[in-house]
Amino acid sequence: MEQSTSNNRGLGRYWNMVWELAVTDFKMRDQGTFLGFFWTLLHPLLYFIVFYNLFKKWMGHHISQFPLYLIIGIVQWTFFATATSSAIAAIKRGGEFVKSINFPKSVLVYSSVLTILFSYLIEMAILLIFWVFIGESLSLKVFLLIPILLLQLLLIMGLAFLLATISVFFLDIERIWGIFTSLGLFLTPIFYTMELLSPEKRWIILINPMTHIIQSSRAIMLDDMIPQMRGLSYVLGLSLVFLLSGRYVFSKYEGLFVEKI
Repeated sequence: MEQSTSNNRGLGRYWNMVWELAVTDFKMRDQGTFLGFFWTLLHPLLYFIVFYNLFKKWMGHHISQFPLYLIIGIVQWTFFATATSSAIAAIKRGGEFVKSINFPKSVLVYSSVLTILFSYLIEMAILLIFWVFIGESLSLKVFLLIPILLLQLLLIMGLAFLLATISVFFLDIERIWGIFTSLGLFLTPIFYTMELLSPEKRWIILINPMTHIIQSSRAIMLDDMIPQMRGLSYVLGLSLVFLLSGRYVFSKYEGLFVEKI
């Protein structure tokens, strides 16, 4: 009984550490910069401005509500790309913590993703406010965005543990992942639709899990429809594979982190 109570307290301290590190990192990240918090919004805003001005004449004829269609894709993709990229350097950033024998190394990965989640939630809140402000309706189906977010977090955490572990041993992974996310921006239907692609090329886009996350978000917000479960089931299965393999690899090699930091 005492052992069980001790474990529960330990678990409580574990999540408290995740929360405290994430909040501190979120507060300190833009401290002292000229734009401060607005740096958080600048990244997706610049994407929106560039893509909208480049593709509005072409895509505007094929996609109704193209600005809203575009911003949903950008916000979802930016969260995925930023969170996974942040996790890559989580172990190195927390070098002093890694050197502590009793410190759970996974806290650094969880807190790095949670920090980006704070920014994402603010972006989504602003998006929803803007949505109502321009007169677009939102039904109760908007709450389906919550399980979509949880599914996206599952995908991100699986990749985060894999990338964080690999980056300790291979310094090039941060640059490689940067190239991958840059390419992924164009291999995800952010500013175009699947219908514009030839059937033999669509599979390339459909194996990308973020395709289904973004399409499901648009189905909820733009079409007031329940997302297709087939695509989300694929994302769930893939996310579980990433998470299980990521946690396994991380726990297997975390004992070597001190030597590499």
